Amino acid sequence: MTNEPSLFQGVSFQLAKIGIILAFLLGLLMSSVQLYLDLDNQREELNLLFSRVMEVATPPAMRAVHTLDDDLSAEVVNGLLAYDFVIGVRVTDELGNTLAEGQTAQKPSQTRWLTSLISDETRELYSDLIIPGYGQTASGGLAFTVDMDQALQAFYERSSLNLITGLVRNAMLVVLLFFAFYFVVAKPLARLSREIKSINPEEPGVRRLTPLPGRHDELAQLLDSSNQLLNAVDLSLAKRRAVELALRKSEGHLRQIIDSLPVMIGARDIEGRYLFANKALASMVGRDVDTMRGQDVRDLFRHAVDDVELILQNDQRVIRQGIDVEINEEAFLTREGRKLYLQSHVMPLHYYDQTVALIVSVDITERKNAQAKMEHMAHHDALTNLPNRVQLVERLDLEIRRAARHGYCGAVLFIDLDQFKNINDSLGHPVGDKVLKEVAQRLVSSVREEDLVARLSGDEFVVVLTVLDKDLSTAALRAGEISEKIRRIISRPFHTDSLDLRISCSVGVVIYPDKNSSVHELLRFADTAMYQVKEKGRDAIEFFNEDMADKVSRQLVMEGDLHRALEGKQFALHYQPKVDMGTGTIVGAEALLRWHHPIKGLISPADFIPVLETSGLILDVGQWVLETACETLVHWQAQGWWKPGMRLSINISPRQFRRAAFADDVLRTLKRYPIPENSLEMEVTEGIVIQQVDEAIVTMRRLAEQGISFSLDDFGTGYSSISYLKQLPVTVLKIDQSFVRDIVDDHNDRVLVETIITMGRLLDLDVVAEGVELEAQFDILQRYGCHYYQGFYFSPGVTLSAFDTMLAEHTVSA
Repeated sequence: MTNEPSLFQGVSFQLAKIGIILAFLLGLLMSSVQLYLDLDNQREELNLLFSRVMEVATPPAMRAVHTLDDDLSAEVVNGLLAYDFVIGVRVTDELGNTLAEGQTAQKPSQTRWLTSLISDETRELYSDLIIPGYGQTASGGLAFTVDMDQALQAFYERSSLNLITGLVRNAMLVVLLFFAFYFVVAKPLARLSREIKSINPEEPGVRRLTPLPGRHDELAQLLDSSNQLLNAVDLSLAKRRAVELALRKSEGHLRQIIDSLPVMIGARDIEGRYLFANKALASMVGRDVDTMRGQDVRDLFRHAVDDVELILQNDQRVIRQGIDVEINEEAFLTREGRKLYLQSHVMPLHYYDQTVALIVSVDITERKNAQAKMEHMAHHDALTNLPNRVQLVERLDLEIRRAARHGYCGAVLFIDLDQFKNINDSLGHPVGDKVLKEVAQRLVSSVREEDLVARLSGDEFVVVLTVLDKDLSTAALRAGEISEKIRRIISRPFHTDSLDLRISCSVGVVIYPDKNSSVHELLRFADTAMYQVKEKGRDAIEFFNEDMADKVSRQLVMEGDLHRALEGKQFALHYQPKVDMGTGTIVGAEALLRWHHPIKGLISPADFIPVLETSGLILDVGQWVLETACETLVHWQAQGWWKPGMRLSINISPRQFRRAAFADDVLRTLKRYPIPENSLEMEVTEGIVIQQVDEAIVTMRRLAEQGISFSLDDFGTGYSSISYLKQLPVTVLKIDQSFVRDIVDDHNDRVLVETIITMGRLLDLDVVAEGVELEAQFDILQRYGCHYYQGFYFSPGVTLSAFDTMLAEHTVSA
């Protein structure tokens, strides 16, 4: 609460005081002038008075001197002493003798000090007494002494009255001025002051200053101007409040947005103190937003980062040089001990009256962990956590170069579990996965830490042995010992689900470095050696040799030729008729793939089909076969040669059939070619469908719904299980030509063929015999009730034009 000014502090008093001083000084000046003039006038009057007194006293004094009358002299003296201002009189004769004299004491007076300042205290007056008729010679003298203080008393009384009157007049003037100032100026000013004090600075428009009605002076104008100013201030405040409200809302929204962002945002000054931080940043350091303000980065990050000074240096560079700084990865340790990885962008920001460093950090911990996990997954097998093919190739390439540089030998072991498929088929994949994990652990435990154990796929593993020896023979011996150790360890029983499983493995070994062989060549050599073990009966070790190398080399050359063959359209389809054994009519054909090499000529399918399969080219070639067969069917239908019930069969390789997109590719192709209904047949082997019966059935039924029929090729050479035949949607059984070839001379083959034909008839399946070349073979098959046959006895596989002629003749004869 502010104190109001007292009466003596008010404007009225101040003005009255100034008036009194001015009036006093002016009155003093005027009074001084007046007193001076009065004093001067009083002196003249006194001189006249003294002259008249002298004139009055002179005649009696002259007579007294002339007559020497003492009594008259004494009367003259007493007469003069009767005046208050005469204090001494003396009458003398011509000889100077005193005839009479008299004196009175000076009366006490308070003005003598003043009299001494403006005049002498006493004044001596003397007059010669000249008797008329006696010439101008003085006969005596009259002298009297005047008390000037008493003589001036009338002046003093008059001056005092004038002074008092002036002071009273001035006082009354001051009082009048005081009240005039009070009512005209001070009181309105005091009210103005009170009203201004009562105005709320936050709400100046609520109250206004009271105007002065009827007045048009400066104070009235001041009040009007003040009210206008209040109106302007009120309007300005209203606008400012609206702007501030909008800014607060905007700031609040911006704060909410910043706090809700999944990034950490903060600003630090050049000293490393935080000016603000969003919720994400504050939470990361274990603080709240309010307490972050003013925190020093040295205190906050002392135990959180490795180098706090580097952070400060980056901030200073940004602030002083006005540049941006990118920190791609920054390790940060939270108070809970959790390690984070941040990606930060530091940029200059003008914050009020200074430039600060704005830090925007993104938590990339999950991304880094995911990246590490992805990198781990990209280089490791998901089931066994062993290195996969990618890491194997990288590591083996490194070991080959190190071995060549330092002159030592290592070895690559290609390990395949024997008949592992039986475990999956009989006990299920979960048990198979447990076995694979156990095999992985046994392999890791059987080699050194510097060696590498990798899983390629399925039940195939590779072990890279490093630094065996500088001598090739010694290194090979040690590789053989380790391989045998691995074979024994894997052959130990596996305990799972109260079962003791025993499994063996086939191991192919190749020593490196050898003849500058690449990584993929070494793996291929080891794989070839492993397959040699498989061919010899499994559960053994085989080293790669020159014969295998030649075989692999020929295969690689053929792979290159096959790539060029597909691109150069060197493949062709030949067509071998299928003939009804009862009527001799053509009921269909089998499309046979042929390769006409531009230099080597016609190459046997037995040579190039396996290479197509292992290289993966069989997928592209198989698609080409399907499309070409469909084009041929459309051609035959357009010529009117293809009758209802006739079927063209094509062979499907295992790799083709097992592709997840096989059925989709086939159906997509059929949409492009309007082939005759139920005219396409696919030949699959028992081995294709038996490995994954459920998946095979789904695929075959899906295609069968679109009019594609299936025949079981080479029946009797594989599993030949009637239970499978009951499940599979096949319509044709094909007797392998190996049974037909010796059917005339071999009793067992005749029994097998008769059994297959009987089984087919009982299951309501068509039976086709392959490789019929002799009439005797034809007669036996016809006697057993075989439906159809194909072979040289009727016709080998022929070109499209030759088969066109066959169909045309068959149509005419029909």
